[in-house]
Amino acid sequence: MIVIAALVILAGVVVVAMGRGGELARDLPAAPAASDFRSSYDVASYRPPTALLGYDAAATEQALTEIARAIAERDAEIDFLRRRLSEAELPADGEWQTVLERADQEPAVPDRADQGPAVLDSADQGPAE
Repeated sequence: MIVIAALVILAGVVVVAMGRGGELARDLPAAPAASDFRSSYDVASYRPPTALLGYDAAATEQALTEIARAIAERDAEIDFLRRRLSEAELPADGEWQTVLERADQEPAVPDRADQGPAVLDSADQGPAE
């Protein structure tokens, strides 16, 4: 029985040594690049390669570094654009003003405190389109 087991093991070693036993090494995936993380979906869908116990530490560290770099670049661009916008001192556009800004300039609804809450009827809506 032991002789048969030894022969099977020896035959397996010979087959592997001849290159017919299949691949023993795993292919490592390409390291993540900064261009891999351009949107929140890219970051959320990233799955680091696994290792024997958990994740491949080097690939995970590189991915986190690239994600941090992409976020820092985006934050710098947002800060730059906000500074340029605040320095521009553009005239206000009524279409894009907020409700609070409009409330400071003119009342949106005439004061009808004695009539209760304002209710629109068909006469207030204007012509039908």
